[in-house]
Amino acid sequence: VNSDLRKLYTFDGFTNHGCEPNVLSIDGDDSPENLSYDMVAMRDIDIGEEILVDYATFEYECDGHQIEKCLCGSSKCRGNMRGFKHLTLDEKIEIMPHADFALVEKFVAETPNLSFVDYTHCLPGSIDVVQHGDEWEMVAAKPILAGELLFRNTSTVVTDEDFKFVVRLRDQATLAVAGKHFLHREGYMEFLGFDSFMQHSCDPNVVQTYVSMTDYEIHARRGIKLGETITCDYTALHNLFTGAKLVPVMSFTCGCGSDCCRGEIHC
Repeated sequence: VNSDLRKLYTFDGFTNHGCEPNVLSIDGDDSPENLSYDMVAMRDIDIGEEILVDYATFEYECDGHQIEKCLCGSSKCRGNMRGFKHLTLDEKIEIMPHADFALVEKFVAETPNLSFVDYTHCLPGSIDVVQHGDEWEMVAAKPILAGELLFRNTSTVVTDEDFKFVVRLRDQATLAVAGKHFLHREGYMEFLGFDSFMQHSCDPNVVQTYVSMTDYEIHARRGIKLGETITCDYTALHNLFTGAKLVPVMSFTCGCGSDCCRGEIHC
């Protein structure tokens, strides 16, 4: 990624590209003295199965060594491999959690209407974030009592539908976009931040209360166990302080499993 710094691989330099890889390269100490990395299996791999890695997760632009016709044979084959820069936005979003972070930083620097937020070291002590596949969720980092304040936060007002945030969580990057991670209100949108990845439940364990146009508090509706998923009701995130209600822009089938589950959710 860095034009002044290039890795010389050893035996794994012969690993072929696949658009649906079975291993992931994770950087360790990325200093000039020690370019360490781990190769981690993304799924179970059978004896004799070829080891494949997605070159686009660590090559921003394949200047002079691009693959003009990919022959990986996957149903998800992208047709060629010219580097992360040349992927569609949907393709970038799909592999971004697995991409080298220096590559993501370069993407942010070259892309208009895109901002970067790093939450790696500034999450409230009461919560943590965990990843399941390509999805994130918030969990309790300690036992929480009913009525307890989990955290206070301030949302970012967004007026451009095309604006996006690259969010860093757990040393991985993911893309927050208007249709999925923003609250839509009349005349503006809100990006909440790390709690934009909170999961929905029709019987949530926390409630959001606004104390200004953009400042809000998250309190526990009931006791929450260590490691329990933090959930809110996506349809109840109205700003009662200003009277600004949610404008529904998406629908999904809820799988919260609660006795009061409403099934189809519009939010």
